[in-house]
Amino acid sequence: MYCKNCGAEIADGSAFCTECGAPVQQEPIQQEPIQQEPVQQEPVQPQYVQAEPQYTPVQPAADLNSTPILITGILALALCWTGIGGLICAIICMNKVKQFQAAGGVISGKAKVGKILGTLGLVFSILYMVFWVIYFIVVIVAAIGGALNNASSLIDF
Repeated sequence: MYCKNCGAEIADGSAFCTECGAPVQQEPIQQEPIQQEPVQQEPVQPQYVQAEPQYTPVQPAADLNSTPILITGILALALCWTGIGGLICAIICMNKVKQFQAAGGVISGKAKVGKILGTLGLVFSILYMVFWVIYFIVVIVAAIGGALNNASSLIDF
């Protein structure tokens, strides 16, 4: 080894240089790192907890009464010839269908038949009222036209 201050040769293990008296700094001996085998860890199994249901149970369809839908559907179709009576019953029927579905009911059986009859009653009531409105317009126009013809024929004499 050599002195870093003056460059003289120094014996190994000396604390000071024999030529200049400077302290000798020992270079640390580099050791090769010891390789350790990796420790295998057991995989951690996640703990699953079943969540509580976030829904509110609905009333089963068997407990719901679909008879009012059927009755108002029949009335809507039976009263469609009255116009406004059939229209009112059809609107009530459709409202009952919405309430039935909101309560968790499934439209089948009596409810389905009632909904179909209510829809038909609604359509026929509207057609019936439109027919009579057109009929009265035609009759009034014809009456006015006839009156004008009679008036013009009286003027010609």
